[in-house]
Amino acid sequence: MDPHRIHTVEALRQLYDMPSERIVKMSFPFLDDHCLRFVAESPLVFVATMAESGMDCSPRGGRPGFVHAEDRQTLALPDWPGNNKLSSITNILTSDGGCGLVFLVPGVDIFLRINGIATVTTDPPLLERLTEEGRIPKAAIRLSVREAFFHCGKALRRSHLWQPDAWSVPHDMPSPGQMVKDQAGLADLTADQIDAMYQKGLAEQLYSESPPME
Repeated sequence: MDPHRIHTVEALRQLYDMPSERIVKMSFPFLDDHCLRFVAESPLVFVATMAESGMDCSPRGGRPGFVHAEDRQTLALPDWPGNNKLSSITNILTSDGGCGLVFLVPGVDIFLRINGIATVTTDPPLLERLTEEGRIPKAAIRLSVREAFFHCGKALRRSHLWQPDAWSVPHDMPSPGQMVKDQAGLADLTADQIDAMYQKGLAEQLYSESPPME
């Protein structure tokens, strides 16, 4: 038992000030011009979902603008190949669709956070607009925006994410192949073989589960 555990919001608020009126007023139920520009420049977004079966937060990446703003209250995210667990989409389909997005733009010390209700679609015209590298995604996540606001970049400053000179890169980290071998208990493949398969997947299967036809 943790004797210092906080049990109530009232107890929590004794430690923190209330947000300023300015911060509260900067949250909108739509995407203003600044939000739209940030989405258009972002190559990376984190997608958070939740259902009775569990929670998930996973990254989605692409060329800047790969997340398409259909209008000021609707976003569309292509679903490109991953590990086929489909955790985010499964959560959306087995819940009320509650979904949170966090967008990043390289070198910019703020985040864009967007919360809303998500659905999953195979709408052909939409998928066509989400084409990248000559590929059309199998499905897309469509988010109806309920809340959009910018989050200060203190976490980015603390992490030095955009400052390579300050990075502390561990040179003794096990390779992805070694991690997979250890966690999956694979005896018939070496770590080097798994690493080779992983690199091949990164090179040939970013937008499809098979390499493009010649």
